[in-house]
Amino acid sequence: MELFRIIKGDAKRAVRFCGGRSTASAVTIILVCIFIAAAETVLTLIFAGISALPGNSEEIFYSPETAIIQAVISFLWITFVPPLLLGYAKLHLAFAEGKDESISLLFDMFSSAKKFFGSIVFSVMFMVRYAVLFSAAIVPGAALLWFAETVFTEENRSSEMLRIILGFLAVTIITFSVSLAIIFSLRWSLAAYYRAAGNGIHRSFVLSARATKGRHIEIISFRFSFIGWWIFSLLVIPLVWVLPYYSVANAIYANYLMEKYRRSFIEVPESIGDIQITETD
Repeated sequence: MELFRIIKGDAKRAVRFCGGRSTASAVTIILVCIFIAAAETVLTLIFAGISALPGNSEEIFYSPETAIIQAVISFLWITFVPPLLLGYAKLHLAFAEGKDESISLLFDMFSSAKKFFGSIVFSVMFMVRYAVLFSAAIVPGAALLWFAETVFTEENRSSEMLRIILGFLAVTIITFSVSLAIIFSLRWSLAAYYRAAGNGIHRSFVLSARATKGRHIEIISFRFSFIGWWIFSLLVIPLVWVLPYYSVANAIYANYLMEKYRRSFIEVPESIGDIQITETD
């Protein structure tokens, strides 16, 4: 599409002056995630021993020590990652708008208690929405699969054929339902950008749903247009270019949808131009 070509062209030009900051912000988030994951392993080894690492007996793995460690690690994840991800969205939204922001914007959500706790609540609400949506998509097919495996237990040809038919039907239902759930979830694809722009938590989801209405297939097409770059990124080194390029392009596209929705409320109707205003004494 012509729109995608324009967005990608703008993204390539933008990466020339903000690519370093974009890469540095992504590396910062990745390093924080690695640090938290490493902290979990180190704390487990120190306080619970090597036998408590995942893959060992369940009795040891779910000991009081590992439960406390898991609570601490969960606290670290929820404390650092959500604010950084929203800061990442805000930084790239600024790049999309042509602003010359520094990487310090990545830590903007830590600048006040309202922003910090707001980012955490937003992330929790985001995950809850996805969990509920995909659970609802999976449950019908999974229930049918469970029914087939528990009811038709007899070892005969008829039961075997029924299990196969119902199993195939269950997998088909799950695949279809998950596909619909993925498409439906795109209504929230702008929520992080709206939140990063300063909107309330609930309002961010509402505005995202409105701005993406009728554009789900377009959004999927846009994301799939980068599939070649992501395959190329399997070589790891190209990620230094692909990650900032995709992040900036995605922010530009998000900014385009947000601006288009905003302008839909301020455009002057053509009929107004036909109205003649006359002065009276």
